[in-house]
Amino acid sequence: MLRARVLASIFTCLCLITAATTSLAQATTRDDIRVGIQLEPPVLDPTITAAAAAGEITYCNVLEGLTVVDAEGRIAPRLAESWRLSSDGLTYEFNLQDDVRFHDGSHFNAEVAAFSLNRIIARDSHNPQKKLFEKVRGIDVLDKHRIAVRLTQPDALLPYALAQTAAVIVHPDSVDTNATHPIGTGPFRFAEWEAGRSVTLLRNDDYWSGKARLTRAQFLFMQTSVGTENMLAEGLVDGLVSVTRLTNRFMVRPDYQMRERKLESKLLLAINNARPPFNDLRVRRALAHAVDRRGLLDLYGSELRPKLIGSHFPPSHPAYVDLVERYPYDPDRARALLAEAGVKPGTRVELTIPPTDYGRYGSVRIAEDLEAVGFSVELKPVEWKEWMQDVFKDSDYALTLIMHVEPMDLNIYARDNYYFNYDNAGFKPIWDQVLNARSEAELNARLGDAQRRITEDAVNVFLFMRPEQNLMHRNLTGLWEKSPIPAFVLEDIYWTQ
Repeated sequence: MLRARVLASIFTCLCLITAATTSLAQATTRDDIRVGIQLEPPVLDPTITAAAAAGEITYCNVLEGLTVVDAEGRIAPRLAESWRLSSDGLTYEFNLQDDVRFHDGSHFNAEVAAFSLNRIIARDSHNPQKKLFEKVRGIDVLDKHRIAVRLTQPDALLPYALAQTAAVIVHPDSVDTNATHPIGTGPFRFAEWEAGRSVTLLRNDDYWSGKARLTRAQFLFMQTSVGTENMLAEGLVDGLVSVTRLTNRFMVRPDYQMRERKLESKLLLAINNARPPFNDLRVRRALAHAVDRRGLLDLYGSELRPKLIGSHFPPSHPAYVDLVERYPYDPDRARALLAEAGVKPGTRVELTIPPTDYGRYGSVRIAEDLEAVGFSVELKPVEWKEWMQDVFKDSDYALTLIMHVEPMDLNIYARDNYYFNYDNAGFKPIWDQVLNARSEAELNARLGDAQRRITEDAVNVFLFMRPEQNLMHRNLTGLWEKSPIPAFVLEDIYWTQ
């Protein structure tokens, strides 16, 4: 009997210890996150800037669209609960979520959705993805929670366009202040932007689709590689977004792990097709033969290996066409094409370099390749603000090294006056066929035709897909790793211990 009492007492103590330990673990489980990102955006409103960092912070966190490319990389409903396409392919009807409010208490409804979409297509719109909506004729409010998007021509990619960071829904009352204080409908509210250092978000406890598990998120701007590694060493950051270069001591840390992202970041040697001598197809093809793309594959070290591309399209997509060997590395062929085009040895060319690792390291390699076939290359480092104005807006450049991060952005080659200055008369009919596709098989076939055309026209030198990785604490789970949208979505993330 005594032994039974002793065993019972021991059992009770063990239960109490276990319960206390469990309670302590639960009490100490974190509900905040500190995320390092490489670049500070110029503004926080992705509807008015092409800087991907704005969407990286706000997409699906503060601001939401009618549709979303979800954690599995699929088009899914968001502020629109469903939609249907008319039999003639000219009208999309969207049924909207009800009982949704913005962070300032304003209501989301059909009027707000129509305002936001009309703002994208307006004549004076500065939306960086405005071209995706060029087939939209107008938006009709059908009732409080239904809108109709009318098209001039069929557009099979409209639901995908509505899922982009630049298509998030904004309220008329906050349009003028969203650049510095974004107000959306998402699971997190904007709290603070400390210029040069960080942006802080707090959980929206009134979120229409349920509360997130994290209560606070801080996006820290990583100014230098040394500073980044010091912050990791001191435990001041829980993860890094889109890691491209770290020393080995952080690659092997047991408390962090590398996690692949399915982003569609395509590195290009972009060419101003209107500027001599690059307005000559032979010269552009010479550039493609001159650059040793395989020699660039160690740009991110031995741990991260890029995938070569031969066109502006990701190998992960079912419509991908392998055109990597269309222009094999062949300096002799490059010299012959340049001579045929009348380009004299020593011809000076300026290569504009953005403030990124791929810009700093890759530009030197490419300059060496171009000089090996006869060019005299001048490297011109610039800050992002200057790059956006001179290169992207004014097309005042000859060559630049740039990463295009937007998913499914082959449409840019159909744009007039885009910074490539591509004479796209032959490409536009192909792109019209893409938009008119009525089945997935037809869509993929036409996308293949579009890839082949820009490769034959050597619009740019297509280099590789950046090996996107996140370095995250092992105890974090719920990251959206399969979505191609360049954003760090917080809503499903939590600490396991």
